[in-house]
Amino acid sequence: MKTKRRYSSKFNKNKTKKTCSINLKPFMEKYITRHSKRLNSFTMKEEKKHFLKELLSKFAPHSIKPEHNFYDYINYQWIQNITLEEQQKYIIQVDDFRLAQDRVYHQLDEIILNYIKTHDDRLSKNLKHFYDSVIEMNKIEDSKKLAREAVQTIDALIEENNAWKMIAHFNKDEMIASGSPFVWTIQPDIKQPDIFRSNINPHSFIFIDLAIYYDDNTDVKYKAKYRQVFKKYVKKVFDTCLGKGHGFNPNDVFDVEVQIFNSMGCTDVVSKEVEYNKISKHECKSKYGFDWKEFATQLGYSTVPEYFTTFSLNYLKCGTDLLLKNWNSPTWRTYWIFLLLRRIVRITKKWEELSFEFYGDFERGQEKINNSDAVSASLYMSVPFNTFLTNQYVEKYANPQYIEYVETLCKDLLLVFRQILERNTWMSPKTKKYALYKMSKFKFIIGKPEQLREDPDLDYGTNLFENMQKINDWRHKRFIGLETKPVIDIPMMDWTQYPVKMTGTQAYIVNASYTPAKNTIYINQGYIQKPFIDLDERGIEYNLAHLGYVLAHEMSHGFDDFGSKYDAEGKLNNWWSAEDKKYFKKVQEDITKQYQEVALRDGLKFDASIGVGENLADISGLSICDAYLRYFQENNEDVIPIRNLSFQAFYTYYALQAKQFIEKKAISAQLKTNPHPLDKYRCNVPLSRSEIFRSLFNVKKGDGMWWHNTDTVW
Repeated sequence: MKTKRRYSSKFNKNKTKKTCSINLKPFMEKYITRHSKRLNSFTMKEEKKHFLKELLSKFAPHSIKPEHNFYDYINYQWIQNITLEEQQKYIIQVDDFRLAQDRVYHQLDEIILNYIKTHDDRLSKNLKHFYDSVIEMNKIEDSKKLAREAVQTIDALIEENNAWKMIAHFNKDEMIASGSPFVWTIQPDIKQPDIFRSNINPHSFIFIDLAIYYDDNTDVKYKAKYRQVFKKYVKKVFDTCLGKGHGFNPNDVFDVEVQIFNSMGCTDVVSKEVEYNKISKHECKSKYGFDWKEFATQLGYSTVPEYFTTFSLNYLKCGTDLLLKNWNSPTWRTYWIFLLLRRIVRITKKWEELSFEFYGDFERGQEKINNSDAVSASLYMSVPFNTFLTNQYVEKYANPQYIEYVETLCKDLLLVFRQILERNTWMSPKTKKYALYKMSKFKFIIGKPEQLREDPDLDYGTNLFENMQKINDWRHKRFIGLETKPVIDIPMMDWTQYPVKMTGTQAYIVNASYTPAKNTIYINQGYIQKPFIDLDERGIEYNLAHLGYVLAHEMSHGFDDFGSKYDAEGKLNNWWSAEDKKYFKKVQEDITKQYQEVALRDGLKFDASIGVGENLADISGLSICDAYLRYFQENNEDVIPIRNLSFQAFYTYYALQAKQFIEKKAISAQLKTNPHPLDKYRCNVPLSRSEIFRSLFNVKKGDGMWWHNTDTVW
């Protein structure tokens, strides 16, 4: 292969030295400052002996060998010594991403407080009012009044005898919409991804372990305890908000969830669901019983949209039957009221502990409730002030050199990935040709969204509930107006998470992502920082293992089990041959089997198929980086010993960037809800399929890092 000629425009020596240079001056300055006291107390001879002792010490017990468990071999000391500050103990999954995100929260907090301090304008007043409302939260006396009003609201809606107005009431507010039996959202139409359309799908269940909703004579004690803890939580919510003697039965909330869960298993319409169903306003009520015209009108549409989309025709029919039969019963009355009270509890001083005890501690294994003003302020204020926070954060923290490096690495890794696909031997020529075409249409957005909408100028007060109502009402009206309009960026929040989680393209999220409906890879500004990129003190191996691996991972999502269903324009479109899909399915099954087998060695049973897309992207992403580093070395004419050391350094950094700590009580929830496997397996499984890694560390059949093939997907 004529590597040098082909990569001359990307990997020429001058360019490489410029973008990957290691400047020792800042490192030495930091080292001397950091260790000045220590150096003063040691003679140079003693310091040298101390350094050699550290250098030659075993960093993992003798029983942990790289050929058996590379992740633990590299990260053993870190895992043993990891400590968190008291205000960081809300973090469930401790890793570089979460720790960096916590740091960003504090940076955003500083931005907000500094603007309030240095400005005297309407924005600063609004920022201060909203900030104070988040920190102080709702007063108990105000929330008790809201709770009584919640009961009156539900009773009034029942009195009107309009089920569609009831579920529209919940869908008008993002904080509670997920609890409605039907959840309306405005999303890009996956058949026309350049415009927004209404989408109707089932609600998000309260329990993260859906097995709790059915009895099959398995895990009887576990399920009984789970239900008991939940019902106690529901009772506490009613007692706290309405006082004892309220007359509500906490069992009703669980019973309604079970009813909804059972209705999702029906097959009254079709035996096999498809991902995209377009439902006309003219046929919806007659075929499925769902009154789209009335529901849309109650949502606020002046003109009812011609159709909406849904992924489940069966639930549309059976869920509607269930709703119309039971929505105004005493049992469902309790359920509706609970959904409103749950939101009130979440934003009330001292009452928030109830939410933490069930959703945080019990369900997710969260060690401590979030007590950080910076975290709370950043999360809540990202909803009304996203554009302000984005511009301020980017202006203060964006590094032009880092952004240029990200752009360069994106192009180079894409070129490497293209070569890998060109050499693929199992895809048919037609499928491969289209895969390469789709790859050529990848769009990279680096730093922040291309267009930001102006933040609303609302008159915020000091009551958190009222402030959230104002911004949610404003957002809902804007969502209604987006029907059939061109797709724009919308900052989103997942209110089913505790604490709430940012899930949109906010620039200050520490993440990178691939969006199939846009065929776009977005690298948030929050991610373009140390420790994910370091051009001051680190070389190519470090940056490739951190930034490069994440970029290659996201590129691979374009062809994973989900991304491969979308075409180059972001439309849901089957461009695969039947034989290619069949082979690809076997690849996925083998990967799923491996993840489950390696976890079982640690006594963990989980369904790895829920995260097969992430698993595919992990394995493919590492193989792309393997190839990139090999080309890089060849282009620089490195001698074999240097290449050997370079790859060892790369794999070491790769394991280090995967370091993660999760309390034992939180692991179960992670395995059930997180599409990403535990990072130990995300590290070891891709490495076990790398021929270079296996050769360097002499991995043989029977070793823990051995797998029966070295298939890296593509």
